[in-house]
Amino acid sequence: MKRTSAKHNAEVRHQKHSSSNKVLRAFTFVLTPFLILVIVLSSLVLALSKPYAQLKPYTNLVFDVSAKEAESKSVRTLNKYRDDDAPLQIKEIQDDETNETHTMVYPYYGDYYASITCENAGMNNIKVYSGTTEDVLTWGAGWYNGSVYIGHVGNVVIAGHNHTSFYRLPNCKIGDIVTLDTSYCKLTYIVSDIEVFHETDLTYIRPSDRDILTMYTCWNNGRLGMSEYRLAVICDCVEREWKEVKE
Repeated sequence: MKRTSAKHNAEVRHQKHSSSNKVLRAFTFVLTPFLILVIVLSSLVLALSKPYAQLKPYTNLVFDVSAKEAESKSVRTLNKYRDDDAPLQIKEIQDDETNETHTMVYPYYGDYYASITCENAGMNNIKVYSGTTEDVLTWGAGWYNGSVYIGHVGNVVIAGHNHTSFYRLPNCKIGDIVTLDTSYCKLTYIVSDIEVFHETDLTYIRPSDRDILTMYTCWNNGRLGMSEYRLAVICDCVEREWKEVKE
């Protein structure tokens, strides 16, 4: 009787052990592929993170700008910083050299202000808005409102991101012709200087007695992305053509 009982207990233990092994094998069979998948995906994410960071500015150049433009058309037709029916800020000015009177239109913050063209650099009708905050620079280049208004004599300063509006600014060469076109005047410049400076250096955006245009963007030795250095393209004004303003 004891032998039978001992044998029975051994068989029960064997069955339990076998059942445990089956559960463990089943669990291992299901879990192992999942763990392998997690490891592979994690490795893939790590491997692609750096290339993605380098390519992100290029994808923004193609997708982000068009998405923002579509959004603006669906939400509002004019500048969000002022009422759509706000009157034009028009003022008559006198040219100190010719004594002629000309009409200037002063922009509201965020207004579409002008366009820049430098055909030799591949920059064609780059939109310029009034202001240099991040949201304004999303739409195009930005006129720095600490500089003179376009049409006045002095240093007109315009900034832009190096992965969107000023992507081709490094292509500018000394001697290239640059035009800055507004609703009330068209200015023609010739590139005279190209400088790289630290972001804390305010030399190139300060007021100047020279009649110049200063365009600048982030500089990473030819790579895209933010940087503590700036590339400045400085141009001398050679012609100022005034237009008739229609209110």
